[in-house]
Amino acid sequence: MQAILGRDIHYAKIEGLRRAALSYRSQYGVNYFDSLYQVHQSLGCSFERHGVRIMASLTPIKEKEVILMCESSDQSGFRWNRNLGLSLKERSYEVLSCLRDEMGVASFNLALYTPPIAEVDEDWSGFPIQIRIVDRGWLTEAPSDIGAMELYSSSVVASDPFEVIRVLKRFCDTKG
Repeated sequence: MQAILGRDIHYAKIEGLRRAALSYRSQYGVNYFDSLYQVHQSLGCSFERHGVRIMASLTPIKEKEVILMCESSDQSGFRWNRNLGLSLKERSYEVLSCLRDEMGVASFNLALYTPPIAEVDEDWSGFPIQIRIVDRGWLTEAPSDIGAMELYSSSVVASDPFEVIRVLKRFCDTKG
């Protein structure tokens, strides 16, 4: 496990996502993450459970990428809801259990994105807490990790997001 806490500016991909979301809101007048969820919802690649939005990514960076999102902030900045935090942990466990038990995932990466935990000058309103999970594949096989192709060119993905969300939804429905 690795935990990283930064200072002054978020890591590049998260900062890029924040800026893109602000630009999207400025241009279209709506929250980018709400629109992202709605697109996945309209295609049947998402569902919501106990305040947590769960999506099988339509543009995965690696196999079986699943994104979980829950609200975290308002106009004044970061604000964590304890009950929603518990729900996010429970949904994360369900997703990981499903990936392991139903889809044969043996190794995974999980990233947790949050807005800054201290007051900052940048606008983080509307940026949800996110968990992103990908299947790394079998560690005994060469393509089990992200390589140059994925980092510098394009993702190499063989999983079907429609199948990923179908299995996830069925599994989570049995859990309540």
